[in-house]
Amino acid sequence: MLKILCPTDFSQNSKFAIEYAIDLSNALQAKLYFATSFKVPTIAGSLRSLDEKIRTALEEDLLTFVSEFSDLIKTGIEPSVAVLEGNTTDSLLLYSKHAEINLIIMGTLGSSAIANMVTGSITKKMFEKSTIPVLAIPSTTRYNMTSNRFLLSLDSNGIGNKSSIELLKKLKSLPSTTIDVFHMSTKDENVSLDPKSGELAGIVNEIINVEGIDVVKEIKYFVDTNDIGILIMVGRKHSFWERLFLETNTTAELFSTNVPILILPE
Repeated sequence: MLKILCPTDFSQNSKFAIEYAIDLSNALQAKLYFATSFKVPTIAGSLRSLDEKIRTALEEDLLTFVSEFSDLIKTGIEPSVAVLEGNTTDSLLLYSKHAEINLIIMGTLGSSAIANMVTGSITKKMFEKSTIPVLAIPSTTRYNMTSNRFLLSLDSNGIGNKSSIELLKKLKSLPSTTIDVFHMSTKDENVSLDPKSGELAGIVNEIINVEGIDVVKEIKYFVDTNDIGILIMVGRKHSFWERLFLETNTTAELFSTNVPILILPE
C-alpha cells in the first residue's frame, strides 16, 4: 500500500497541499499520514513539563485540523497522525523512515515567493536530504490544476532508484495520465533515451528531445507553453542539482512555473 506523508504547520498553503494529497490518495488507495513538529529551545533547567504541554496542545490541534478533511477521504483507510519533537526536517525524515513512507507532499507559497521557499525553508531542506520522493504543491495550483500530463526531466543517467520507479508506475496508473520525458542535449551530443527498454518501459509515453544550453530555461519554457500537471526531476547531488540550488535566480526562474514539482531521490 502506498503511504503518503503530509507535514503541516496548519497554514492555508499546507491545507491546499493536504487536499491535493487526499485526492491523490483516493485515486491510488493510499494511506495518509499527517504530522507536525515542535522544538523547545535548550536552556538551563528541565523543560520536560513544557514539552509535554506543547505536545498535548499540538496533538489536539492536529486532530482538530485533520478532522476538517475527514469527509474528503474516500479510501476507508484511517489516517495516522503524529506530533514530532526536534528539528523539523530531521524529525520528519526519521518518522518517514520508520513509517516506511513512499511520498511526502508539502505546500509552498508559489509565484515569486517560491524562490524563498526553495532557497531557505523546510521544503528545500527536505528536497536536499530526503531519500523519499518529495512533491511540492504551490498554492496557486488551486486555480489551474487540470492537467494529467506529467513531464519527467531526465539527463543521460536516467533513473536507477527502484522506489522512484515504483512511484512513477503508481502515478502512471491514474486515469488518462501520460508521462513524457524531457531530455535536453547539447549540440552534437548523441544520446538516446528509449522508452521501450529498461526501467522506463511501460511508464513513458513520449521522449521530447530539445537541443539547448540552459536546461533550466528550456524546462521552464516547455512547462509554461504546455499543459503540464506535474514537473518531475531527479534530485542529483551534483551538476544540475547543485547548480539549481546554488543559483538563486535560476532557482526562482524554474520554480515560478507554479506547477507541482516532484523530486525523486537519486
